[in-house]
Amino acid sequence: MRFVIGTMVAACSVAVACAQEGADGGLAGEVTAQRPQVDFPIELEAGSIVTLTTSSDENFDTILAVTGPDGRLIDQNDDMGPGSLQSRVVFQASQTGTYTASITGYGGSTGSFELEIGDGVDFGLSSSANVLTEVITRIGDPDPTLSFPVDLQAEDILVASTYALTSGLDTTMSLTGPTGMILSQNDDRGDGTLNSHVVFQVSEPGRYTVEIGTYGGDETGDLVVSIATDPNAEVPFDFTSIEGQRIAEFSGQITNERPVIEYPLPLEAGQTIYAYADALSGDLDTFIRLNGPDGFPVAMNDDRGDGSLNSAIAYTVEETGRYTLEMTRYSGSPSSGDFELVISLVDAEVVDILQELRERVITLSGEVETVTTDDFVIHYTVEGDDASSREYAESVGVALQEILDIQIRQMGWAEPIRDDEGMYNVFIADAGGSLGVAYPVESVFDNPNTTDVREMAASRAIFLIENDFRGLGKEASAHSLMRATATHEFNHIVQYGYDAEEGLGWLYESTASWMEVATVGSDQDATDYVRRDYRSPENCWTTSESGFNYSQWTLLQSIADVHGNDMIRRFWENAVELDGFETVSAALAEDGATIPEVIERWRAQNFARDYDLAPLFRTTVALRDTLAETGDWASKGGLEQLGANYFNFDLDGTYTVTLNSPGQIEMFALGVGNGEVQVIPLGQSGTVDTTGFDHVGLMVFNSAMPPAPGDCDDDGFRLNIQPSSGRMASAAYTFDATHFEVLSEEEEDEE
Repeated sequence: MRFVIGTMVAACSVAVACAQEGADGGLAGEVTAQRPQVDFPIELEAGSIVTLTTSSDENFDTILAVTGPDGRLIDQNDDMGPGSLQSRVVFQASQTGTYTASITGYGGSTGSFELEIGDGVDFGLSSSANVLTEVITRIGDPDPTLSFPVDLQAEDILVASTYALTSGLDTTMSLTGPTGMILSQNDDRGDGTLNSHVVFQVSEPGRYTVEIGTYGGDETGDLVVSIATDPNAEVPFDFTSIEGQRIAEFSGQITNERPVIEYPLPLEAGQTIYAYADALSGDLDTFIRLNGPDGFPVAMNDDRGDGSLNSAIAYTVEETGRYTLEMTRYSGSPSSGDFELVISLVDAEVVDILQELRERVITLSGEVETVTTDDFVIHYTVEGDDASSREYAESVGVALQEILDIQIRQMGWAEPIRDDEGMYNVFIADAGGSLGVAYPVESVFDNPNTTDVREMAASRAIFLIENDFRGLGKEASAHSLMRATATHEFNHIVQYGYDAEEGLGWLYESTASWMEVATVGSDQDATDYVRRDYRSPENCWTTSESGFNYSQWTLLQSIADVHGNDMIRRFWENAVELDGFETVSAALAEDGATIPEVIERWRAQNFARDYDLAPLFRTTVALRDTLAETGDWASKGGLEQLGANYFNFDLDGTYTVTLNSPGQIEMFALGVGNGEVQVIPLGQSGTVDTTGFDHVGLMVFNSAMPPAPGDCDDDGFRLNIQPSSGRMASAAYTFDATHFEVLSEEEEDEE
């Protein structure tokens, strides 16, 4: 251990509260109105990496700051992730001395908490590991990639990991050998985070290189990089070790100009084909699809489960004919590079071997026990980090049976794909800081439970639910959080029964979060996510920034308020044959609506906070500024497609407001009075009359569509306000103002 806690008495003062050891071994403290800050002095040696994390049983919204021996701020964090009000800072001591961790409350709030202090970052290494590199660094500014050369001996097991310190940073990792060939790749390590992880056993001594990039190629942020050798690390399955009769071998290059290469394969019924693709250069994320004689897919794979971005399929041919193997790339990323594709005829048991590997995506820390209900098998253990109890597993089973009935039988969603025993498999485990995770494990293509449609990319999936929900800073009880997680993750299983490869990726988490509100009432957890979007409404709908896909469930609620809950299901029914924005737009068109129209309404509804659960949002939309004078106002930053800026209109009387922008930006007056919020279109220029309203806001909305989901850019704009004798237009629609709140300038400054 390279740090010690300093004397707490020395940290106490009139404005600083004292702390003591908490029940879970952390340091307990309380922020009060009289003592708004708790300080923890920590003695560190130069080079030490430390993880500081707050937790609070009462969901106290903490802000954590760290200062160095010289008193300068090193880092500060408010919320460590979507839906969390707790804080985390990971930092490296630049010099030996006394550092200070300070905890305050967001917006002047008060409450009790615990601070956990960890040595380094837990990357899951064994006690026998030899750490070669552990460093905090930055990517993207100025270097878009980072390279770490390491000298390894034959049979060494390399374990390389990243831990993002910047929210939303999505790292990628590749390992190249002494000859420059890519040996292993990874995007997301599979624990619900965007961090990367490579485990690889080398066969010959030499200099190897770990290269780290970002998923988008142009992201910037801070991260921890750990590179070690660990003799106890579990080495992924070697897909090149499967023996068979090699019938073809191809090499080529996937580029933007040629993203798909097709290889015809004449196959006979009863043959079992095995194909694997390895990326040899670039950032290529391989994807293999085998289409049958009728053109429909019969096998496909993105990541084969060995920690790489490479692919492998095995399929026993049912019908003699001409098949086509498509070598392409994952549709969510414009990756490119050289590849090698090997095709063999193998024993039929290889199909089972690959399927078993995919099923093993979730492992428990102790002996596995099960609880079986009519439709679910719940796997749990009473040992290790994943420990729970039979009573808890039984309560999970009760909740899931209720949720299946609501989503499938009452709401009319298609029944998802069951395993060979006719069951759904659920695991109770430590979810690594999240509430739960779902994994598609078997591509079935055509969901057998939908007789009126033939799906192209339906998958069977399994999921896990957090075992104890401790340390997550959640105010709700464990039982309530379990029910919220159960309905959220089961909805992912339902989604995969329609389409496991929907191009509008936003739809997965937003729908599952909305389903919490639609199914489990007060047990939902979705309201904890809302703040992420509310505080940054200028961001594009479908932005790739972390957390927005969860927080924008309110858009689906806004759509359901007008078009009914069935509209959300219709989106997923469209996903079977459509993709991307068309999945949503085609369903809306049937009701005479468009995407920009429903998002315009949603942005105004967010201002009004016209949602039944709005009192739980803990926030209002962020105000861009207060307009208190006539004349010009210019935006200092851009407004992204389908995003909005909100203003207080603090002028009495009648005024003409004119907007100047090169893009498709328009204005709406938001008049609050008589228990309602009137939404009045102003277009590029219009009259605002504050007479008769208790409060008037102005919404500036960018009605332009992004060219593709997540492909967002922005436009600036200028406003001009002048006195007028004109007449204000009529309201296009209204919202209930019961939950409306005006955000003050002071509250926004503290954000």
